[in-house]
Amino acid sequence: MAKRSFKFYRRNEADVMNSLGFKPTKNSGSTWIEKEDGQNDYLICQLKSTDAQSIKVNQKDIRVLEYNANNAHKLPCFAIQFLNTGEVWLMAKPIDFEEIAKYIRTGKCEVSESIVVEDQKQRKIKSIKSSENARTAFHQERERKFKKEKKAW
Repeated sequence: MAKRSFKFYRRNEADVMNSLGFKPTKNSGSTWIEKEDGQNDYLICQLKSTDAQSIKVNQKDIRVLEYNANNAHKLPCFAIQFLNTGEVWLMAKPIDFEEIAKYIRTGKCEVSESIVVEDQKQRKIKSIKSSENARTAFHQERERKFKKEKKAW
């Protein structure tokens, strides 16, 4: 089989996202504004397509999807498409199935509080406390370390 073109994958991705009820993102989510392959008000989705009989899903891809979903306050959903049969499968955490099913039935759902709480735990920012004395000592040490020694002739 001939290799599929980039244009085919872009069109296919948009078609699959539309069929699942997602708005396709521009440039497959590579911009800083929109992430992943498709989004709607409640869900964010990443699509992996293949002509092969199997597909490998990396844990890194799942973690990136989960991170982007937390930042957007949406539920993550991973779509896998087998191009040779046209089948599309969805993957999600078991805890999110109830809300995703509710969205599929009614078109609406509320993002659970667990996502917001989890998001707040991840966003704890460490602050570094310093003083003027510590800064001065650091700069003096750096000057001593990198000071050029004058050679006596």
